[in-house]
Amino acid sequence: MLTKNQRKLLFFSSLGGTLEFYDFIIYALLAGYISKAFFPAEKESVSLLLTFATFSLGYFVRPLGGILFGHFGDKRGRKKTFTLSVFIMALSTLLIGFVPRYDVIGMAAPVIVTLLRVFQGLSVGGEIPGAIAYVSESMPERKGLANGIIFFALLSGTTLGSLFQAMLTHFLSPTEMATWGFRVPFFVGGFFGLFSYWMRRQLVESPLFQTIEHKIEHFPLATVFRKCFLNTFAAIFIVGLAASIITMLLIFSPVYVSKILKINAPYYIWYNTIALFLAAVNCIIFGWIADHVSHKRLLYVLIVLTLVSAYPIFYIFTTHFSLVFLGLLGGVILTGLALGVMPTLLSELFPTTIRYSGIAVCYNLGLAIFGGLTPLIATYLVYETDLLEAPAFYLMGAAIIAGAMLCVIKPIALQKRLK
Repeated sequence: MLTKNQRKLLFFSSLGGTLEFYDFIIYALLAGYISKAFFPAEKESVSLLLTFATFSLGYFVRPLGGILFGHFGDKRGRKKTFTLSVFIMALSTLLIGFVPRYDVIGMAAPVIVTLLRVFQGLSVGGEIPGAIAYVSESMPERKGLANGIIFFALLSGTTLGSLFQAMLTHFLSPTEMATWGFRVPFFVGGFFGLFSYWMRRQLVESPLFQTIEHKIEHFPLATVFRKCFLNTFAAIFIVGLAASIITMLLIFSPVYVSKILKINAPYYIWYNTIALFLAAVNCIIFGWIADHVSHKRLLYVLIVLTLVSAYPIFYIFTTHFSLVFLGLLGGVILTGLALGVMPTLLSELFPTTIRYSGIAVCYNLGLAIFGGLTPLIATYLVYETDLLEAPAFYLMGAAIIAGAMLCVIKPIALQKRLK
């Protein structure tokens, strides 16, 4: 059982992440409306590609955000640093809701939205690594469960975003959604993000960081690459697999169904919302298991399951859509396993003096390379190959690379004690 202080710590640490992931993910869930409002083009496919290119840009700047926040997180403390990240995220999200349409201010509209997406990406680049480092150091004996709860909260943010979209599309007409409805989630996310910033300020610094404040590294990032290069390089691709799984199967899938498969299924967004919530619950379950079972063994199971199930999942989507809940169930299991185990592994790859920076590099580069490109590549593959199941091969490729990288992680990286 978790103590009262531990529950309070996890609540304050995760609430900002919940709202931050909600803020970040509604852009993807509302891509169809955003493309028409800010990125109009003669061909719908071009408009959609431009929208996802901007979505990818938010991922690409994450490593820079991770470097900045990681540097100050290792030098000034975890609490101050990842409290600032949620404030930046909340403000930039709120402002997206106020940006006028393209037909009102012209090219300024996509430029402003793109810049705000950059600030979103920078802040998220510091948020998640900070949360992983903070809870792992504050609860080292229960770090698997703690990180599972953190990622439960993060996925709950995506669930809230998906639920909000489902409610809006149910109660508003397509014209109302295209005119003003798509802005509502940005307003709500922005205001709640500012509230979470106020709550997070009540946290105290992690005990492990307090013990090494007199041993601060001058330039933590340089130490990461000098002393932990192999583990860092390998972990980037392991994070990449986790990012590819959730992005492909649970975040990109509503757009895949409506815009690529051209299936008019209003109920699908509800299925997807339920799937996101179940995946979030699975993060806690697999996080708890990660406290008792080898992380490496669990990740090998993930890789095998991905290779075996990727094509059947997309085959169900394209050929047997009436059984789509089975495809989503596969996404639920893979996502829960990936996000329930991966953060605990990352927390054990680096010593306390460089943990924030090390996690930030692995996590953000993995997301930028794989997660950020996933919707763009999936859309491109379908249009270029005329094969609706083509995204499955991208997912299988990510699994093969992650499996190879998992083999080179040094056994010492899987130590049970954080130092």
